[in-house]
Amino acid sequence: MPDWNAIVASHLKGTALDSSAKQEVTAELSGHLEDRYNQFRSEGIGDEDARRLTLEEAPDWRRLANDIRRTRRREDPMNRRTKVLWLPGLVAFTAASILLMTLQRLIMLHPALLLGLEHVIPMRATLWWKDQVDVIYLCWWVLLPLCGAAGAYLSRRAGGTRFACLAASLFPAIIMLCVFCLVLPVSIVIEKNAFVMQHPLYFVLAMVTWVMVPGLALILGALPFLRQSSQTQQQ
Repeated sequence: MPDWNAIVASHLKGTALDSSAKQEVTAELSGHLEDRYNQFRSEGIGDEDARRLTLEEAPDWRRLANDIRRTRRREDPMNRRTKVLWLPGLVAFTAASILLMTLQRLIMLHPALLLGLEHVIPMRATLWWKDQVDVIYLCWWVLLPLCGAAGAYLSRRAGGTRFACLAASLFPAIIMLCVFCLVLPVSIVIEKNAFVMQHPLYFVLAMVTWVMVPGLALILGALPFLRQSSQTQQQ
């Protein structure tokens, strides 16, 4: 029986495909050609004729290589962007969301935990509910660097640049910024929300709480991986 792997590899030898693409194409085409050869042989066709008929069904090797190369060029940028930005960013955003929900349940459902935090975090007893919310956000901000570090680490591990690592780590803050940029014009222009127009400081406070302070915390967690990413690029 002909060595179809060697035959396909010899035809692809002069093409501009990279080694991984050549291996994938060689394995797929050699299996297809071997099946056709065995089919011809089962029909009573001799070895030489079966080999010739099988090769006649083979594609234009150079055209095939060009088609594969163009396809990989279209797919690779999206696959790389997903690996170095979207997936790490979604991990950071999901972790930050779960962390906030967990803190809300722990502190609101277990007042004893709040009393224990009073010894560490100064609070005003006359505004207990407000202080409870303050504690939730303060704890969230303190733990957010872990989420930023997770996004930056996953991006750097996938080969992301320093900018990609930074963007992945800031994903939670970026999403909230986009939400505010969408909600504010809708509230003012479309809904004519008088409260938003008459109390702009509340919007500023919300931006600080959800975007600015979290953004700084996320960057703080990403800093070690940004330095390593920069050193890797220089090498």
